Amino acid sequence: MVRSAPLTATWLLPVLLALAPAAAWGQDAKDDWPCVQVLQPELSIGAMWPGDDPTANGPSWRDDAVVAALVERVAPRRVTVDEATAEIRRFAAGYEGDRKVALSELFAGLFESINSERGTIIRGIRRFNARQAALAQRIEDTTQALDGVDSTSTDMAVAQKRQQLETQLGWDQRVFDERERLLPAICDQPFILERRLFALSRTIQEEIAK
Repeated sequence: MVRSAPLTATWLLPVLLALAPAAAWGQDAKDDWPCVQVLQPELSIGAMWPGDDPTANGPSWRDDAVVAALVERVAPRRVTVDEATAEIRRFAAGYEGDRKVALSELFAGLFESINSERGTIIRGIRRFNARQAALAQRIEDTTQALDGVDSTSTDMAVAQKRQQLETQLGWDQRVFDERERLLPAICDQPFILERRLFALSRTIQEEIAK
């Protein structure tokens, strides 16, 4: 049996990320970030979109029902990049009006939607990282309590107490280890979304250039 766990905020509880509460980024944001990837709380428009910022005037993309509907169809992660790209190209080919304006608004909508989802995941990682650190502390406390129980005692109450502590320690350690193994996949989610937005941005720019 593993008798202790690292007392560090280096791990997370990768469950129910979508339920992570909206929270402001504190000055210590990097102190509780468990991932090897460098933390970037917000994506940069300038890094993926040339020219004027299409989000500068607020969410005007919502005013175009067709654009807004397309954003809802292609932004979700359940839609593959290939499927989303095909949708964007069909939209551009059949759009009647100012294609550059419409496609710029499409990017603005995708940026807002994907960046928001990405922020939710990042907040969830930080929140559950704190919970994993709390679980590590509980494992350490239980280990210390177990060390204080006489393993040679014939007292039934003492033996029962020891059994309870061993059961709790074993369960907590298994949960901790299972969640730890999921950390790399969870940490990659914000970066998968970032790559998705880059790919869709490139498609939109190609359509504008036609």
